[in-house]
Amino acid sequence: MKYLALLVMALLAPWAVAAEALPADAKVKSLSVTPPNVAMAGPFAYTQLLVSATTESGEVLDVTRLAKFTPPTNVKLSPTGQLRPTGDGTGDLKIELGGVTTTVKVQVTDFASKAPVSFVKDVQPTLSKLGCNQGTCHGSAQGKNGFKLSLRGYDPIYDHRALTDDLEGRRFNRAATERSLMMMKPAGGVPHAGGVVWTKDDPSYVMVNRWIAEGV
Repeated sequence: MKYLALLVMALLAPWAVAAEALPADAKVKSLSVTPPNVAMAGPFAYTQLLVSATTESGEVLDVTRLAKFTPPTNVKLSPTGQLRPTGDGTGDLKIELGGVTTTVKVQVTDFASKAPVSFVKDVQPTLSKLGCNQGTCHGSAQGKNGFKLSLRGYDPIYDHRALTDDLEGRRFNRAATERSLMMMKPAGGVPHAGGVVWTKDDPSYVMVNRWIAEGV
């Protein structure tokens, strides 16, 4: 069975790494971007771009992962088209594919803001994005490893109390926030059945770390 599994992996490998590309006969006529303009406020804001190409045959294709992006200096861009701010300012994001270009106006404000992190608006959505409160993790009926959250975050009051009050609040170290169990487990600093779900340079990590420093 071991050698059969290796053979299957070897056969599938070329398909797994195959790069996306436009159809051979497709010629880009125009590009459109959603949203057409981006405005982000605060250090933890982000925007996902969707780039669509209309070909000369009239076909509309999602080319977000194929287009070439040239971002302004006040944002950084992921390979899948997600924008995050790096500083205040306004600039043009240039997008090019097949000899056709378009631009998106990008504005960032309040990047240096120290506004308190909200559990409901900031932390709770992060837990959902990471899968912490899903049915396969702590959102299951019995929870996981003695810790339970409401399924998909439907009860933020229960979740806040579960995090801060359970076992005398042992999940937080307000004096050394990065040593908090809530920070170390998802980062792989201590064993975690859910694996590593963020790194120290992840904006979600930075945001939750600030929330703990502010007193949860």
